[in-house]
Amino acid sequence: MHTILLTRIFQTSSDELQRFNQVQSHLHDFSDGITLWYHPLTTTDDGDVLSLLCSIKVDALKYFQVENTTAKHIQTLLCHLDKLLSYGGFTLADMTVSRVDYCYNYRIKDAKVRQILFSLLQKCPTKAIYTMRGVKYETSIYSRSKSKVVNVYDKTAEREAKYRSTGSRMDLPQSYEQDIVRMELQVKTEHLKYMARCGVARAVTNWINADTETRYLEKLYGMFPRGDFYTLEQAEALISSSKHSKTMKTHLIKFLRIIAKDDMDTAKTQFSYNTYQRYLNLLSDLGVNPITIPDNCGIQYIKSPFVFPAPTTGTIPVASA
Repeated sequence: MHTILLTRIFQTSSDELQRFNQVQSHLHDFSDGITLWYHPLTTTDDGDVLSLLCSIKVDALKYFQVENTTAKHIQTLLCHLDKLLSYGGFTLADMTVSRVDYCYNYRIKDAKVRQILFSLLQKCPTKAIYTMRGVKYETSIYSRSKSKVVNVYDKTAEREAKYRSTGSRMDLPQSYEQDIVRMELQVKTEHLKYMARCGVARAVTNWINADTETRYLEKLYGMFPRGDFYTLEQAEALISSSKHSKTMKTHLIKFLRIIAKDDMDTAKTQFSYNTYQRYLNLLSDLGVNPITIPDNCGIQYIKSPFVFPAPTTGTIPVASA
């Protein structure tokens, strides 16, 4: 889990501003990664503020200085946030979840391999999981809608670009960010509101837990297919040695060749939805990604970073938008 945004609306005539100021004064008691600010919501004609939005933003990875958060990290974080809020007489139940960025980080030390990986991911569908890609970036895949954002990117490249822009060494990659491929699904307010209408309240207990994170991360498979990356020759050999019928092997190899020549969007236009999904599932069972590595890359295999921790227990939101 990466970013968490908790909010609360209150009237300036109440004592909540003073209470939140007490919360803010104790931020230094906790690790870096938590910020608190206010935003005016309603004002009088004379400009007097009538209501405020208090926002508490948490960078969980920065807070713990870790590559990935675990269920234990999240539980610890919630205890710390509850303690912080208690200085103002609040609890987590008083806050509303307004955004949460679920993410999983995978370390690939070889910069060339990361570069090739992102060139391969450009072949993924441009429209998937209710989001659409626009501009192509060399070191990231960015796809968005009003309710969600998919952002898969080279964290080292992002940090180094920021350093070149600012000149501040604070913007260089931290040790827990070095050589990282970050796979992130940002759940925005619109999706949280939709889910609330479906009966899943915007409560911390519903959204800030490891099981919900894993199930949302698994939605990324709708854009990034399962399976490791091989050259076309290797992938065809794995299909040929499988237990599938000769006819199915021919179909799967044809499917791979279309994607190798063009991309997954092209393959979608040449097969029915059911056939397209069936081929993806059959390749997934073989551990073969439908996107293959070009022969001129000098690399024959890349292990897929899209392998997420399995959920443990608990009831989680089931509706989707």
